[in-house]
Amino acid sequence: MLVAVAAAAPAHAWWGGKGHLPACDSRQVVSSIVQKFAYANRVTFHWGVGVESITEIYEKPEQIRSDSNIGRRYCRGTAWLTDGRSSEVVYLIESRQGFASIGWRVQSCLPAFDEWHVYGSWCRSIRP
Repeated sequence: MLVAVAAAAPAHAWWGGKGHLPACDSRQVVSSIVQKFAYANRVTFHWGVGVESITEIYEKPEQIRSDSNIGRRYCRGTAWLTDGRSSEVVYLIESRQGFASIGWRVQSCLPAFDEWHVYGSWCRSIRP
C-alpha cells in the first residue's frame, strides 16, 4: 500500500523545486564545456584547436518560461583557445536533464565554431 501512495505523489514532491544548478563558473561546468569541445574537434570537425580556459563568465537572468519545472541558467563568457585566439561561448545549464532526469546538463556553443547551426544562428536557441 505504501508503494501505491508513493507512486501517486507528484513529481515535484520527489525532486523538490527546480533542482540544483551549479554556478556558471563552477569547475564541473567549465570542464564539461572544454571536454565537449575537445570531443567535437577530435571526432567530427578537426579544427585543430581546443578550449584552454573560459573567463569573464556571467549569468544572464532567465526571461523565458519561468513556470517550467526545469531550472535553467543562461551563461556567457570568453573562451580562450589553444592557438591564442578568443571566442564568445554561450551555454545553458539545465536541472533534471541528466541520466533518468537526475542531475544537470550543460549545452554549450561557440558561435564561430557552430558550422552546422546546431543551436540556430549564432547559438540563438540557448540564449535567454
